[in-house]
Amino acid sequence: MQKKYTVLIIILSGAFSIMGCMDLYGKIRPNPDVLKLYAHRTGLPDYDYYYTGRANLPDAVIGIDKKYKFNARLWGQIKTHKDVFNKIYNLNDTPFGDSDLIAGDVLDNKGLKIGVWFSNYYQTIVKKTPEGRVDVYTPYSPDDFEDDFL
Repeated sequence: MQKKYTVLIIILSGAFSIMGCMDLYGKIRPNPDVLKLYAHRTGLPDYDYYYTGRANLPDAVIGIDKKYKFNARLWGQIKTHKDVFNKIYNLNDTPFGDSDLIAGDVLDNKGLKIGVWFSNYYQTIVKKTPEGRVDVYTPYSPDDFEDDFL
C-alpha cells in the first residue's frame, strides 16, 4: 500500500516540475499588422533588432522591446532601421522565388507582447526568466525533423 503512495507522489511531483518549467515559455503569434510595419517601413523605436543566420540571407529578424534584457548569444544586432528593413527583405530572397514571410508578435509566458518576429520559419522557443531575461532560440519548422522521428 505504501508503495502505491510513493509512486503516486513521484508521478505528481514530476508533473508539477514539468508544469513549473512550462511557465517560462512564450510563443510566436502571427499578426498581419506586424507585416504592415515592414511594408510601410515603420520601425518601432522602443525595440532593439537582431537577426540569425547569414548576414545577407538571414533565417529570422526579431525586435525585442528595450525594457527587457535580451540574451543575444544566437543573434547578431542590427544597428539601423534601414538595415532592419534590408534584412527582412533578404528573408524573401531565396533561390526558390518568393517565400511566405511570417510576421508576428513575440509573446512571453503570460501572453504579453515582448517583441516582433519576421521569418520564413513559424516556430521557435521563446523563454522569459522570472528575472525578466528573454531568450529566443533560432527558428525551425517542425516538418524539418519529421524524418528523424519516423
